[in-house]
Order: sequence, then structure tokens, then C-alpha cells
Amino acid sequence: MRQDLFIDVNEYETRVALYRDEILQEVHIERDGRYSLTGNIYRGRVNRVVPGIQAAFVDFGGDRSGFLHVRDVVPGGVGGVDSDKKDAEENSRDQFEDALDIRSALHEGQSLLVQVNKDPIAGKGARLTTKLTLAGRYLVLMPYNSRIGVSQRIREETERERLRNLMDDFRHEMSSPHGYIVRTVAEGVPIEDLEDDVEFLERLWRQVTEKAKAAANGEAVYQELPLHTRALRDLVNAQVQSIAVNDEDTIEQVKDFVASYMPEYIPGLMLAADSEYQKDKLDEELAKALMREVTLPSGGYLIVENTESMCTVDVNTGRFVGSKNLEDTAFKTNMEAARVIARELRVRNIGGLVVVDFIDMDDAVHRCDVMETFEKSFEGDPNRVQIGDFSEFGLVELSRKRTRKTLAEQLGEPCLRCSGEGIVKSVETTCFDL
Repeated sequence: MRQDLFIDVNEYETRVALYRDEILQEVHIERDGRYSLTGNIYRGRVNRVVPGIQAAFVDFGGDRSGFLHVRDVVPGGVGGVDSDKKDAEENSRDQFEDALDIRSALHEGQSLLVQVNKDPIAGKGARLTTKLTLAGRYLVLMPYNSRIGVSQRIREETERERLRNLMDDFRHEMSSPHGYIVRTVAEGVPIEDLEDDVEFLERLWRQVTEKAKAAANGEAVYQELPLHTRALRDLVNAQVQSIAVNDEDTIEQVKDFVASYMPEYIPGLMLAADSEYQKDKLDEELAKALMREVTLPSGGYLIVENTESMCTVDVNTGRFVGSKNLEDTAFKTNMEAARVIARELRVRNIGGLVVVDFIDMDDAVHRCDVMETFEKSFEGDPNRVQIGDFSEFGLVELSRKRTRKTLAEQLGEPCLRCSGEGIVKSVETTCFDL
């Protein structure tokens, strides 16, 4: 399937939209002065250790202390500014985590390196981890882990084995104890490209550790790439046919990045000739993504309700009455919903617990077909998704990893006409649209 990337930049915000066969699949937005913290590494200080929830609160320079759970603490207490990375190799990770108590791992006043896992959301502080990672084009470096992992989306066993062997060879040549995850885009790439990525990440980690030694508490020692270059690193794959940018200054930065890290995509890079049309098209898609109701192709519809505790999706036949019987109508509507829900969650960036109320079906084969279609629809989702089976009440539960604010939180505000139950465009978003 063809994919296209559109990068929309103005003086107030940057928007990156990924399309598949001209249908919006994913959108990222950063506004001036309110950038995502996810991926940034800071020198932090433990403010409070709370045994009752097996967590600590860490001052990392944010507006409020970040939350660090015991599961996100590296075995052996690694993650401190002066800690020895070899400690991580000598610990059995599973045994350590089963027995770990937050009081034995951290203490008040302790200085340590933390990375933001999740942006502050709904009045909650950022979620932190000491299991640091640095992402490259093809690889993710794990300085406090020694294992080699390969993306599950690379399914051919011979290729998986090739990549594992190459990574072992690179680590041996460089005398590196660090672990790596091989990303999906590394499938089939030449040895030289992987080696360049290893050298880049090892060099970057050395820079981080050197900066950390002199950093004050609350100071950033590593900051993620700007949105437009981060999107190129994370979203561009073999299916992407074009990268359109609407800003002349930004396209020069994009050209430099593409030439250095993915030169094969230079022919598809262009200054958007019809940027106003593309911008208006994106505005229209985003307006739809703020609405509760989503229309299905045959006339059915979804009602998407997102609350602080969970998201619920109700599937309805609407004006679609089918041509055979109720079972057939329910099956066709559910099949359409199974394909659309995955896209809606991704575009709206809804994470956490999601409960889908499909229309009741008596036929077990139909239920299996809907579940198979539903699971397949999430295959391109970059966030980790876990899907349960139909419950006895016809509900399907899933969890989707949440790392940043939802689209509604970024673009909207509570509707005063309905006592805050609905979402409308914020004043700021409306001004940007003018």
C-alpha cells in the first residue's frame, strides 16, 4: 500500500500527517513552547519514595515531579549518574524484578538519570524510567541491558538470524556491552547502514554520559529530535512514496537529514505545490477526529467516548438494514467497524484501556472472522496493542500504549454548552485555523 508523509510547518505549530492510500492514518502535532518530553533524558533527584505504591517521585525539572514505578527501575540500581553499566549485565532481570522493593532500589535525595516514557497527561506528572534508550534510524540502543532483540514485525527467520548475528559481530568489534533492538525498517538493509547506526548510537551515548557528569539536577542531558526530523526517522519506511513539506526553511533541514540517513528517499522529497489544499484536507480530517460519531461505509456508525479511565466504542447498524437477516447485518457492520476502529484510535492517539461493544452475533465463525480482521487492522500501529477475545457479553477489551496527549487534549477543550461532556476546538486551535 502506498504511504505519503505531509509536513505542515508554520510559526505556531508543526503537524506531521501519515497517509495510506490517501487516508489519514496518524498525525503528530507540536505547538511552539509546548513540545513533547517523551524520549528526553534528565538528571533527576528522588524527592519521595512511596512503598505503598512501589514508586518514587522524581524532580527532573518539569512543572511537577515525575512518577517512577519500581518496574521501571533498572536491575542493580543502574541509572544513577555515576553507576556502572556492568551492574546491569550481572543481574538476572526477571529474578530481580520479582523480588525488588522500591526502598532497596531508591532513596530520597538520590541523583539518577531518568527518561520520560509518557508526557504529563490530565494533571498527572510525566511517567519516568531509568531503563534508558536511544533511537536511531535502524536500531535502538539500551545502555543498561545486554540483550539483542529483533522487531516482531520482521517475521522471516533467516533475516532475524542475520540481524542478530550482525549485531553480535558489531558489539564484539566495538567491545560494547550494550543491548540493541533492531527496528522493523532494518529488514534487508546493508551491513554498512547498520554499522553506521551502531557507531552513531555508541557515540551519542558517550556524549550523554559526559554531559550527565556535569549536569545539575533537573537539567536535560539528551533531547529528542524536532518533530519533523523525528517523524522521518520513525515513520518513513519502504511504503512511503512521497515526503511533502510546505515550508522552504524546513525542507532544507529535511533534505540534510534525508541525505545523511535515508538518501534513497531523496527522489520522493518535494516542496508541497498544493500545500493549501493539503492543509485544508488535514484540517477537515482533524475536525472529524474530534467528533464522537464516526460513519461506517454501509451506513452504520461508531460512538467513541474517551474518559480518564477508559475509551468506549459502541458499534451501531444505524440506517444499514442489510438484505438478508439480522445476523448478516450485524456481521457486515462489525467487519467494517473492526477495520475503522484501529485507524480511529491511531489518529485520535487514544491509549490505555479501550472497550468495544460490537453488535451481538450468534455465529461463532462470524465472531472469529471479526476478531481476525480486528487484530490484523492493528498490524501497522507503532504503539504496542494487546487485544482480548469476545467476553460473554459481546465486549472486546484492548490496551494501547499511551505515550502522549490525545488529539482532543491537544486541539480541543470541554464544551461549555454540555457541561464539559463534549469537546470543541480550543480558542488557540481556532485562531491557528484562521
